[in-house]
Amino acid sequence: MFEKTLEISKDKLRFHIIKTNKFKMSRLSFNFILPADKVCSPKYKLMLSVMMRGSKNYPTIAALNKRLDELYCATVSCNTVSIGANHIFRVSCEMISDKYRFPDDNTDVLKEVLSFVFEILLNPLLDENGLLLQSYIDSEKKIAIDAIKAKINDHKAYSAEQCKINMLGEDRSGISVYGTEELINSFTAKDLTDGIESFFESSTLECYYVGDGNAEILSENIGKAFSKYIKKEGAPISSEIAFKSLDADKEKEFCEKMNISQGRLNVGCTCDTVMSDREYYAMSLCNDIFGGLSVSKLFMNVREKKSLCYYCHSSYNSANGTVMISCGIKPENKDKALKEIRKQLHDMQSGKFTEDELENSKKTAISGLLQTSDSPSAIEAFKLRRFLAGVEDGQDSSCEKIMKVSRKDVISAAKKIKINTVYFLSGEGDGEVEENE
Repeated sequence: MFEKTLEISKDKLRFHIIKTNKFKMSRLSFNFILPADKVCSPKYKLMLSVMMRGSKNYPTIAALNKRLDELYCATVSCNTVSIGANHIFRVSCEMISDKYRFPDDNTDVLKEVLSFVFEILLNPLLDENGLLLQSYIDSEKKIAIDAIKAKINDHKAYSAEQCKINMLGEDRSGISVYGTEELINSFTAKDLTDGIESFFESSTLECYYVGDGNAEILSENIGKAFSKYIKKEGAPISSEIAFKSLDADKEKEFCEKMNISQGRLNVGCTCDTVMSDREYYAMSLCNDIFGGLSVSKLFMNVREKKSLCYYCHSSYNSANGTVMISCGIKPENKDKALKEIRKQLHDMQSGKFTEDELENSKKTAISGLLQTSDSPSAIEAFKLRRFLAGVEDGQDSSCEKIMKVSRKDVISAAKKIKINTVYFLSGEGDGEVEENE
């Protein structure tokens, strides 16, 4: 695997090329990175979804799909992810590698797909007033609002989100990209159309190509396409900062009732460790032993031995330095489950875990790292996440650092985990019985 980065505009636009002949499909992606914002993020998300419905030369979804079919069924999609205090608006393309084209076909698939993306992003379909089509906006608003409403029906995800919101408060890392129903309805065609230029001008753009094509020649095209929006050198992407509560020594507790039979207990913790910190690998292993694996302390004790819950696990967010615990319980077991969670955390901080548990977590972590080379999208995600954190560790060096983590390192990491917020979604008694998870 060969890698190189072309800096098209300092701190504003880069093109990362990962050459590999391992896959039949290549991947090209455009990652527009912006600070999380309560109003702008939902607006840009809606704006992009409208633009993905049609362009000037391909005015309908059918026309867009027909052109992609002509390019050996290439795909172009758009999604948004949250990493720390940033929201990343990603337009990604998957296309066949040139060596798998028909023998008598000289189509440069990669170049044609790039032109297709430029068509969607830079040649949007506008009405006679120069605005994005109202009919497309109305359709995408409905989809966005339906998604917001549907979130409350996924009680596990909803309770985790509410715990995060209550814990992080006004911190940028807690801002949702979905917005609210009221906010989505408030956006006009002019708001979204005007947002196109501000979106490109404000973004830091990180482009990635994973495949065996001659991607270097695309850098000039990418630079020219976005040159009018690059007014000046962009500010470096904000480095990761671990979330610190203003009331760090005071636990917050929130309770919400809903017509459900299975309660949802979520515990938000600070750990003051992000990916760029030296303790990152120790914290990752600590979380695996504590609640990240199917044989973790939380699963084996809170669920298996004590039978206090249907599921219990933890997740470590290395972008903002938090550990979130999620637990599905009978409402009457809330206090007992919380007490046992506290006990298991205290046991981790006291070093009450075995060498076998540490070794198993290392093997699992390394296995997960090795799997990141199994697909173009996984390779990109691995590279981008480390780039955003300012970390240069590759796959091999990451594995080496994992193996060097000692028992003492894990205990030290565990001692940094502090419970900050307890959120309990309680059933009112007559709700639909949910299956155990």
